[in-house]
Amino acid sequence: MKLNEKGITIVALVIMIIIMIILAGVSITAGVGVLKSTKLQNINVNMLLIEAKAKTIAEETNFDAENTQLIGTKVSEYSGNKKVSQLVTDGIIENPEECYVLSKEDLNSMGLSKINEEAKYIVNYKTSEVIYVDGFEQDGKTYYKLSETKQLNIEGN
Repeated sequence: MKLNEKGITIVALVIMIIIMIILAGVSITAGVGVLKSTKLQNINVNMLLIEAKAKTIAEETNFDAENTQLIGTKVSEYSGNKKVSQLVTDGIIENPEECYVLSKEDLNSMGLSKINEEAKYIVNYKTSEVIYVDGFEQDGKTYYKLSETKQLNIEGN
């Protein structure tokens, strides 16, 4: 009796499927890391741009306080976003009287029209600290301040 040796055996087929599943899992894991890293970079770039503009505005205000005004709504007077109030309660925003929530219009007036997010950023003009209201989560901890997010490193990049 002669065996038919044509085609793929079931064992070879199962091994091929297992290899494909492993490759798919590795690819998906790497893709998630790249997406998370890109989001962090986008947040950091936005906060760095806001920080640079805030420093300029603070200098102009120090030089000519009568004709220059700080841009935004004081956190202590702001009621449009519950997350902002929670950041004050949690102590993330340490001096609400010195911090300003930036609306889309505020960002536009600062020359930052590419940042198209409503009330997501808070700036302290005295310290130039920028806070991202939504925060960035990594390893079970949420980071809000530019000084914190600049230090983060996303694995899988």
